[in-house]
Amino acid sequence: MITLNNKKFAANDKEFVDSIFTKQTCVGFYRAYKNVINLMDHQHNKIGVITKHKVLALATKLDTGKFRYSYGDIPLIGPYESYMNQCNEVEQALKDCNI
Repeated sequence: MITLNNKKFAANDKEFVDSIFTKQTCVGFYRAYKNVINLMDHQHNKIGVITKHKVLALATKLDTGKFRYSYGDIPLIGPYESYMNQCNEVEQALKDCNI
């Protein structure tokens, strides 16, 4: 499980369901790859990515089915109090996923 701006993301369905019975309910899922972590909402729709270069980016699906990535606040995560908090949490998420 990773945390971004006090919002939890589960690695799989079991972790997501288990979080419902605790005070730390997850808002979505993540999937770690070699160079990137995909962030998804609770319906497995991609909402953002974390790159190996410690960049948190918003993902927008185009009509062609491809994604466009841009800087900005991801609505499900919300705005960070400071840029340093965002950097620290992104770095921790990369460490947790061994990227």
